[in-house]
Amino acid sequence: MSKTLKISISAIVLTALAYLILSPYFVIYQIRQAVERDDANAVASYVDFPSVRQSFKDQFNNELLQEFPSRENEGSFVALGAMLASSMVDKMVGLMVTPQGISLLLQGKKFKEGLSFQGESARQPQNKTLTNHQDDAEKVTYHSRYQSWNQFSVEIDDPKNQSSVNLILHREGLSWRVTEIMLPITQFK
Repeated sequence: MSKTLKISISAIVLTALAYLILSPYFVIYQIRQAVERDDANAVASYVDFPSVRQSFKDQFNNELLQEFPSRENEGSFVALGAMLASSMVDKMVGLMVTPQGISLLLQGKKFKEGLSFQGESARQPQNKTLTNHQDDAEKVTYHSRYQSWNQFSVEIDDPKNQSSVNLILHREGLSWRVTEIMLPITQFK
């Protein structure tokens, strides 16, 4: 084999390896840019919504199950409350897991802030909301790492809310998608 062929093959292999290793960082960068631009469609293209919805349902139901056993002495109404709460969780998660809701989380905001933000957006000028997004995005810090070859996590810390949200991305072919969002306990209250 000629020397130039060896160098060319080595360069191609190194480029491919670099792409595979750096691709989740590039996806996170693209998601952050989409959040800063308020581009809900771009954010949605990186999120596996059925998986994220199931992740939220599991987290909310686990939190409810931890609350209900401590109230067993209240009688049979606890079982009825658990059934009603579970059906409410499904509806609540359906309302929360939207491109706009995911954007709020990526900005380090709580869902409660998003509800008041959406209600006020009709009354406020558009320039003010864009400024708020940029200010909030600057305060939030991102810490990312590989958990395995096909799983990548990003911790989003918001010093203002003193909480963090963890995104779990999974490899899909040559790209990555958000499949789980782990909320802090304070988001449930």
